[in-house]
Amino acid sequence: MPRLRLRSIKCIDQQETGTDELYLTFNGRKRSLPNMKHGVTQGLNDEFIFTGTQQLRLFENDGDHWYDRDDFIAANAISDAAGDFSLRFKGDGAEYAMSVSVIPDLQPPMPAILRLNSIQCLEQAETFTDELYVTFNGTKRALPNMTRGQVETLSDEFMFDGFAQLSMFENDGDHWYDRDDFIGTHTITGSPDDRTLLFEAVALDGSNPFGGAYPAKYELNVSILPVGPIVT
Repeated sequence: MPRLRLRSIKCIDQQETGTDELYLTFNGRKRSLPNMKHGVTQGLNDEFIFTGTQQLRLFENDGDHWYDRDDFIAANAISDAAGDFSLRFKGDGAEYAMSVSVIPDLQPPMPAILRLNSIQCLEQAETFTDELYVTFNGTKRALPNMTRGQVETLSDEFMFDGFAQLSMFENDGDHWYDRDDFIGTHTITGSPDDRTLLFEAVALDGSNPFGGAYPAKYELNVSILPVGPIVT
């Protein structure tokens, strides 16, 4: 099956006064994006498997309450035609440009295990401790509370096929007035590997870069272990 890869996003016009808290939906999946302000460009590395033609929809997060639904910005149709594309999302007072690629998949995905080995805090987001969690392949997993310079051993494992996004967050209770802070994300494929991933929160634009998870910076050591085809 082909893959949609998100490469970058640029804010041409923002909707909110402070920052736009964005997410997108594609092929039944929802994915958070970096908080954005006018003129800011951010690199992305999210990937999705899909078939046929699917809608890539961009939203601004308002908490999705009955009295204040999330704001739909725009959608683009994504087909399985391979290539690099520049998409424009314009609506509800906001405008964004997104660079994406559609990549043909020449091999069937193989099941693998993602193992989290250790985590080190290079910079923390909060004054006291960071309450961290990760999401991967539809699963949410809490990590140890961390402070600057701390190293902790991990033993979490996740089964997956093909590839999935490993995203890290700092837990603020996920209230409508104070969403959990997104730190970063990496695409994990099934190729055997031992590596250290850097999760670094992006500074906000303007004279005060602090906000969200900035200046959080973490190193996460992981292993990818192929397990071969699953026989049923």
